[in-house]
Amino acid sequence: MKKILAVLLAVMILFALVGCANSDQTDHKEEETKEETVEENTKESETVEDGNEEKSDTLIVYFSWSNNTETMANYIHEQIGGDIERIVPVDAYPDNYNETADLAKAQQDNDERPQFEALAYDPTTYDTVFIGYPIWWYSLPMIMETFFDTYDFTGITIVPFNTHEGSKDGGTYEMIREREPGATVLEGLPIRGRDVNDTSSKDEVREWLGKLNLE
Repeated sequence: MKKILAVLLAVMILFALVGCANSDQTDHKEEETKEETVEENTKESETVEDGNEEKSDTLIVYFSWSNNTETMANYIHEQIGGDIERIVPVDAYPDNYNETADLAKAQQDNDERPQFEALAYDPTTYDTVFIGYPIWWYSLPMIMETFFDTYDFTGITIVPFNTHEGSKDGGTYEMIREREPGATVLEGLPIRGRDVNDTSSKDEVREWLGKLNLE
């Protein structure tokens, strides 16, 4: 009888030890799974953060009153991608053409510097900046003078573009070179405002971009 009890006790102890061993292995596997999940989540988080830090090397920034220059800017953006932003005056120009023309002339005569809303993108952090504007009174709109006063484009490639109603670039590309002597200013593209929505203008933008050799 004592021998039978001893055998039964030994069997019970053996099953208990096996159960503990299996439990330890299960817990260990669960811990390993948790650690692997944490590592995977960390890697995914790092990938997302790294993606947020990436930015384009090219910015398209422009001022547009009648939206003609905006149309040009969008043509460029469709072709090369990059970041794009509109220069927005703090004090909006009138909707009426004649009133805007009179105000623009007064600003030019008084050498004023109209202020613009803070930009979401810092132009000085890009390798290449396309800068667009309409020609007003045969020259740069004064808000663009404010723009060039605000930023130093030393070491940056500037690509100007503009809309006009007969004066082409109005000598503004050379003006930009004078205002930003540390920048490389490439040959720009002027397009007549009344023609900007034509298919031929979009083709002209494509051909111009192909000649810039920016890649």
